[in-house]
Amino acid sequence: MLRLHQIFFSHLLALLGVLFVLVSLFSYYGIRQIEIDNFTNELKTILKILDEKIDVKKIDKKVHARVTLIDSSGKVLAESRFDPQGMENHLNRPEIKEAMKKGWGRSVRYSATLHQDFLYVAKRLGDGKFLRLAKPLKEINEHFLALWIRFMAIFALFIFIALLVSFFLSKKIKAEVQKILDYVDALWHKEYEKSLKVSFAKEFELLSKHLQKLAKRLQKREAKKERYTQKIKQISKQRTELISAISHEFKNPVAVIDGYAQTLLEEEVPQKLQKRFIEKIYNASQKISYMIDRLALAMKFESGSLQPHKEHFDMCEALQKAVEFIHQRYKNREIQVECKPFIVYADKYMIETVLFNLLDNALKYSELAVVVRIKDDYLEVIDRGIGIKEKEIKKLTKKFYRVRQSWDNSMGLGLYITEYILQLHQTKLEIESEYGKGSVFRFSLKPLQ
Repeated sequence: MLRLHQIFFSHLLALLGVLFVLVSLFSYYGIRQIEIDNFTNELKTILKILDEKIDVKKIDKKVHARVTLIDSSGKVLAESRFDPQGMENHLNRPEIKEAMKKGWGRSVRYSATLHQDFLYVAKRLGDGKFLRLAKPLKEINEHFLALWIRFMAIFALFIFIALLVSFFLSKKIKAEVQKILDYVDALWHKEYEKSLKVSFAKEFELLSKHLQKLAKRLQKREAKKERYTQKIKQISKQRTELISAISHEFKNPVAVIDGYAQTLLEEEVPQKLQKRFIEKIYNASQKISYMIDRLALAMKFESGSLQPHKEHFDMCEALQKAVEFIHQRYKNREIQVECKPFIVYADKYMIETVLFNLLDNALKYSELAVVVRIKDDYLEVIDRGIGIKEKEIKKLTKKFYRVRQSWDNSMGLGLYITEYILQLHQTKLEIESEYGKGSVFRFSLKPLQ
């Protein structure tokens, strides 16, 4: 790939070359025509002072032009360079025809008599005769060629000067570009204090200003990087605290299991009470398993390693299944289902997880009946619970965020997982809530099709 100054120089050279060829062609034919016109005018001037009584041979020697006298019938009466007796009738010659009509006539043609090209100029005399002068085109061409050569020499000199100026301009451009490249290299090595001064052209000056602005931004970014490093250390500290918090969350169900199991091992417990203790141990272990599953799922989402495996299924059927499953955990709670068969194309397992999380969330924060329905291509979960404050709505889908800091809130992963799954299906979770009156969680089913 060529450099900027090389592109500039090569394109200019090509442009001047094409210009030279075009000017040469146009000037050749243009100047040639001018020369013919000039000789025509010269011959006309001579004809104006001549008449039929002239000696054609003497005039030929003086004006260096062939002289012919022709009568009105086209017969050649006198000829300076050829015997008129052997010449054809000239009445049909183009210059004679034109002179008959206009008084003057001109033509450029080949002479069958002298076997060469001539410029003919004819004048009609008062008595109907014609006086004609002819100039060999060879003389005109020689005169024209000398003039054209002088013109081309001047034009070539102009091109040479233009190329010389272009060469120095190209050299200057190369130097300015090199300054910019050196400055960019300095930025690459984080030498942000280095200055750049270019003044050859406005464009280079603008580029210089933009690069200096970039240097300032990079310098600021480097400072931010240092601050980010501190933030990473802070995040690492927070992660340690989070692990500690998760460990604390596990202590409650583990303590339940440990307490009831120790009681069963060390004391004689009635059979009915034994069954109750075993149920407590089982529920605590289920809660631990549930928290571990959610935490693992959240980590998979964050790493991007989990992708949906889509299939066609009935959303209403999946909803009924989720309600049956959640009833095992909330046995005495009322869940009203309003739906009709609705086929979607999505990851069935992920969508069932979304439904379970939304139902679990609604039941957790409401003592009254929960309504779940499919309406106008939307799935809605409606509760009449404590509601959510407006400032907390946007935080609900963040990882580990919990409105109430309790173990029952399952580490704040439910709505985070729900939002992530819906994003994988090109839709999103919409939340409407009024504090003290309840909430509505919904998402569109259309993008899932």
